[in-house]
Amino acid sequence: MSDSTADPPVLIRFPKLAARDLEERERTLPDDFEGAFNLVLIAFRRAQQSLVDSWVSWYGTIAAEHPTLRCYEVPVLATRWSPARPVIDGGMARAVQEQEARRRTLTVYTDVRRVTDGLAITDTETVTALLVDADGRVRWRTTGAPTERAGAEMLSAVGQEVAEPDGQLPSIEQFDFVFDSRFRPLLAVAGITPGTAHVTLGPERLVARFGPWACTTPVSNVREVCITGPYRWYTAIGPRVSFVDHGLTFGTSASGGVCLLFSEPVPGIAPVSALRHPGLTLTVAEPERFAAAVRRLAGLP
Repeated sequence: MSDSTADPPVLIRFPKLAARDLEERERTLPDDFEGAFNLVLIAFRRAQQSLVDSWVSWYGTIAAEHPTLRCYEVPVLATRWSPARPVIDGGMARAVQEQEARRRTLTVYTDVRRVTDGLAITDTETVTALLVDADGRVRWRTTGAPTERAGAEMLSAVGQEVAEPDGQLPSIEQFDFVFDSRFRPLLAVAGITPGTAHVTLGPERLVARFGPWACTTPVSNVREVCITGPYRWYTAIGPRVSFVDHGLTFGTSASGGVCLLFSEPVPGIAPVSALRHPGLTLTVAEPERFAAAVRRLAGLP
């Protein structure tokens, strides 16, 4: 293996992803990673399979010495390919003879940004290799082909105790929206689904994606966090802009949400780029936990 440099360690929570193995079994990631530690190979292009294979081959040389370590291939495809999933996955399955290999290949069809945002992946032109523990924490990461240095760094991370960040190394975490079943068909027409609606919170910025819309701001721009609701459905469902103060809502439920107020108004409703929003309300599935995480990262009481 040639020499390369791994990315600096950062504590990231692996985002929740719906997957399916090549034996057509539904899987939920990261919950269905079976190892105490898992080498997860994220690929975005068919041409990257040779890189994935090189990691799998390397894993085969050390697997017997590390029985708590499992290996998974996770091809990520855009949602638009979902109708062709039987053909694409079927072709993969026919090319893979071993049952173990079919079971470790977990295809994900989603908004690719859900994966890149949640895992802080900046380059989809190569493979990203991750070490994910049983709690869904990313312990180590690198990109490209396996190298002597990368392999040694990954193995040294296996079994190491990693404490939760205390403020200097906050986690990157992804939060889902809660969808009221009554409004899911209406939202889906606008391209808003559980796969395309998510909030990624990191040490530097907050990114809320809502189908074709997105709102991004530095976490330091958040000056106040409030849990609000319930709302009237006709003021909460879908992307909404207040006529009173231009506050923006990304809403999937009328039961309640979290309102973020900004020091500097931010854009969020394209193509009206000149419109700035002093606040953003998000109907996330875990409002208390989300609110606490934003307060912690923004340095708010």
